[in-house]
Amino acid sequence: MEFQKYLSLWALALVTVLAFYGSYVEACMCMPAHPQTHYCNADYVVQVRVLRKSEKMDPGKTIYKVNIKRTYKATPEARKMLRDGRLATPNMDSSCGVKLQLGKVYIIAGRMPQLNLCSYFKEYAKMTITERHGFNGGYKKTCSCNVWPCFGKSCLDEREADDGCKWSPHGNCERDFSACMPHIRQTPSGNITRCRWRRTRLYKQCLNYP
Repeated sequence: MEFQKYLSLWALALVTVLAFYGSYVEACMCMPAHPQTHYCNADYVVQVRVLRKSEKMDPGKTIYKVNIKRTYKATPEARKMLRDGRLATPNMDSSCGVKLQLGKVYIIAGRMPQLNLCSYFKEYAKMTITERHGFNGGYKKTCSCNVWPCFGKSCLDEREADDGCKWSPHGNCERDFSACMPHIRQTPSGNITRCRWRRTRLYKQCLNYP
């Protein structure tokens, strides 16, 4: 029974991925992820300006030369990789390649060894205030809480639990204006810590006018 339930969830996930990525999905299947999840799972999180690109340095790859304006998070291995200010990505869309615009500033949360469509990359100018705050240290405080992609009409009936929050990939209010954070709640038997979506002013406004 549990196995059938597991397969059903993956089938729903695959349908969502198809809707999100269209033709890319043939070679690049990624579970949708909240920005908080990208931050917590990343090997490195950086703010970069894209200076130039080359498709001749490494066959099959596009190499972006970047100016790393700020490093929010990086493993020792990622710091070595970033030392030369180069990010590699497959040079074909069908191989999950990422296209960055020259001169633009991005926040990138990536995994080793190369950047792909399963990574987080967003132009800084298009990020919400909540997203900027999250990558600037807010998400660092939330990594003890998980964000689970949720599929189906009734899956959000119970959005919050002790160790995480449910999130629909179509839920722009949670993506753009909130994070799943530990919260101390008073109960008759004492205080308990429970994860919940942070009730920011912008989040409440979005829920009222989605």
